[in-house]
Amino acid sequence: MLAAGGSLALSAGCINTPTSGPIAVEEPNDCLEQLDDSVPEEEATALSIDGVERQAEANLASKTEAGYACGPQEGMLCGNCTFYIDDKSGDGIGACAVVAGEVRSVDWCGLWQPRDGYGGDGG
Repeated sequence: MLAAGGSLALSAGCINTPTSGPIAVEEPNDCLEQLDDSVPEEEATALSIDGVERQAEANLASKTEAGYACGPQEGMLCGNCTFYIDDKSGDGIGACAVVAGEVRSVDWCGLWQPRDGYGGDGG
């Protein structure tokens, strides 16, 4: 019985060793490699989902300045932000009225603001 327990412990220890094969680990901002620095004209000139006009290119915050991160933050994501511009080109990636380049609806940044009627007022 002791031998069987020892084998189980040895097997369990091997599962987590680096030599047991590669384990896919997603880096926190791997999605940034998928996003272009520019957006299609139809998104660059579109209004956000709440009707906010996109700022001039020179006034847009970089993703670094905005604190852009892949994935949502406590229920906040680009897709439910007042500044998000829905995908118009069919590639599944949209834009933002205040952040430069492409953005994904499933990501988040520090400039996030709730959509009209969403959040704090019970809407």
